[in-house]
Amino acid sequence: MENKKDPRLADLPPEEELVTITLAPTAEQISRLCTVMHNRCHVKVECGKPLSDLLYNQFQIPFEYVRVEIKVIFLECSPVDNLDTAIIKDGATLALSAAMPGLVGAAMRRDGELNWMRSGISYQEGETEHRVEPGLIKIKLFNKVMADLGESFLRRGVYLQSKYLSEFLTRFTPDFWNEGITITKNGETISSDELISFVKDRGQWLRLLII
Repeated sequence: MENKKDPRLADLPPEEELVTITLAPTAEQISRLCTVMHNRCHVKVECGKPLSDLLYNQFQIPFEYVRVEIKVIFLECSPVDNLDTAIIKDGATLALSAAMPGLVGAAMRRDGELNWMRSGISYQEGETEHRVEPGLIKIKLFNKVMADLGESFLRRGVYLQSKYLSEFLTRFTPDFWNEGITITKNGETISSDELISFVKDRGQWLRLLII
């Protein structure tokens, strides 16, 4: 079976060719829209820098929040312990989570007493030289971290393929769309039905943001 790599920045169309979907939701709708951050959302970042720089400087996440709330960090499917030695690369996948329950959850914590149990799968930086350059990474948020940070990522804007957005949007009932959300496509106001029809069965990249 072919090993399909995650998209890199070069796979993303130029900004002027991208369709931008802008949502202006009510406060009650935001939390439900944030669940899109669970999978398949991508953000543009500056690669070649440590994970600590990405979290604190690029994403503007407070140091105390990272220390206290983000207990599990996976980079390329491996748990990260040292934020200063893990380097972000174009096409990488980053997952952020609060503490997870059970023995496995305790072992995955980056500051936990049981992290020795998964030392064989912990993230190890293999390269010694890193070029700082623009890149694209997949970002996945879970549980409390999704609830706390999802809105900030959507206000920044995320990139995703229309097929996934279609799958996500069809989960909502007509009552959700009737709660007062405003939708625009490249600045033109459209209805929820027009949005769902547009993204259905398409394979193009989109930019999604909320205002």
